[in-house]
Amino acid sequence: MRNRNGIFWGLFLLLSAAILVVSQMHLITYTFSFWTIIATIFLVAVLIKSLVYFSIAGSVFSLAFLAILFAKPLGITALVPWTVLGAALLISIGLSMIFRPLLVKHRPWMRRSYYKKQWNGGGRVSFDRKVDPDVETVAESDINVYVKMGSSIRYVKSDDFKRADIDVTMGDAKVYFDNVNVLDSAVINVNASLSGVELYVPKNWNIIKEMNSNLGGVTEVGFADVTADSPNVTVRGLVSLSGLKISYV
Repeated sequence: MRNRNGIFWGLFLLLSAAILVVSQMHLITYTFSFWTIIATIFLVAVLIKSLVYFSIAGSVFSLAFLAILFAKPLGITALVPWTVLGAALLISIGLSMIFRPLLVKHRPWMRRSYYKKQWNGGGRVSFDRKVDPDVETVAESDINVYVKMGSSIRYVKSDDFKRADIDVTMGDAKVYFDNVNVLDSAVINVNASLSGVELYVPKNWNIIKEMNSNLGGVTEVGFADVTADSPNVTVRGLVSLSGLKISYV
């Protein structure tokens, strides 16, 4: 993880320097405003980070916004922004489906849920293209939630919870852990693309956040009440054009 962050910031600083030098030397015939340069640097940073973390949605949408920003010099002013963003959405979905096996290799938290999906292994919960939320109570120490273009609500009950793999694409998932007991430590892996994920966790959990985000965010609602006996629960993964909310209950 540290190595990838080093690669990201190194490439980001190099490209930022190149953009600033080229703009000040007037090597490009088209004149860019100061805010355009700042926006470009930000979008290039998002693009690099998306490539480093193999985020298709982040890469495609950062390129889409760059295309909108430079529509005039690129000669694509006939394309309205909504057309570009709509095309980016379809491209993101298509590439995610095509390259999913490759993404699994570079995202360890996706491996178990992916292979269980392929073989329809036990304990996996999945659905596609459902309008009404899919609600279910899961009484297992290891759970898998797979959501694609739909909505899911899961109530987890376990006396020895160890792991949860949550994979959501163009959907939303709510997972309740308030009836869960962690003996020592546990991990919750989240992979969200163009989605929203909400985790409801006990206040006495010591949540360790190891999330990466591309045009997404992680928020917390409420306050934790951590003591010396509180279990350590690591929440890790990637949110791309998505939101992850952790609520203490």
